[in-house]
Amino acid sequence: MEIVLIIISIFIFLFVLHYYVRDDFVIFRKNVSLEDVFNMAFISFIFVFLSSRFFYVLENPNPIYLNPLVFLAVFYHKGLSLTGGIIGGGLFLVWYVRKNKFPGKRLLDFFSVAAVWAIGIYSVVYLVVFRKFTPQFLIEGVLFAILLAIFSLLLVPKYLGAKIKDGLLTGIFCVGYSLIKFVNLLMLKQFSPEKLSETTLLIIIFFSGLIFILKEFSPKIKDLK
Repeated sequence: MEIVLIIISIFIFLFVLHYYVRDDFVIFRKNVSLEDVFNMAFISFIFVFLSSRFFYVLENPNPIYLNPLVFLAVFYHKGLSLTGGIIGGGLFLVWYVRKNKFPGKRLLDFFSVAAVWAIGIYSVVYLVVFRKFTPQFLIEGVLFAILLAIFSLLLVPKYLGAKIKDGLLTGIFCVGYSLIKFVNLLMLKQFSPEKLSETTLLIIIFFSGLIFILKEFSPKIKDLK
């Protein structure tokens, strides 16, 4: 059932990405087609999967994962790290937009909006379907739902109205996501050596987001074209 929710979340991600990119003249003016964006999205899914699986295995070491077939068999040997997936997908996207000279910050913003929708809906549905009404899961689900509401009702309308600079949505997503996961780790009391990689990745995501946000106010910080 969890795999089904992941697939649904992927479709939500793609739908939201298509919804915002399809009529964006800023992106198309840079000779970036809708097909280019979706090619980038589908390739990024590969990196998201591999990195999410890799970091899950890193946190849950087991000799069986040395077998490539077992490593890839998520349907039978379940386990993915969302944080690891965001790191892998994010690094690929940054590299890809730089390589192809795409409008990087704007594309990352739309990818971030799509990710907020996918994660937010997944978190809420996961709570209901699996009845995870413990304080930790409940608070995390509520916080992701609040983040989704902030994006949908406040940030995205201003962004589309050119009242927010490119890159800020990416920064807010990274900071918001990392803070929510930090709260979750704190409530579960999982700041342990086994969770060192998760904690390290969250710190990286947080400060990466902070750089995007500070760029809004400090032109001295190197830009991402």
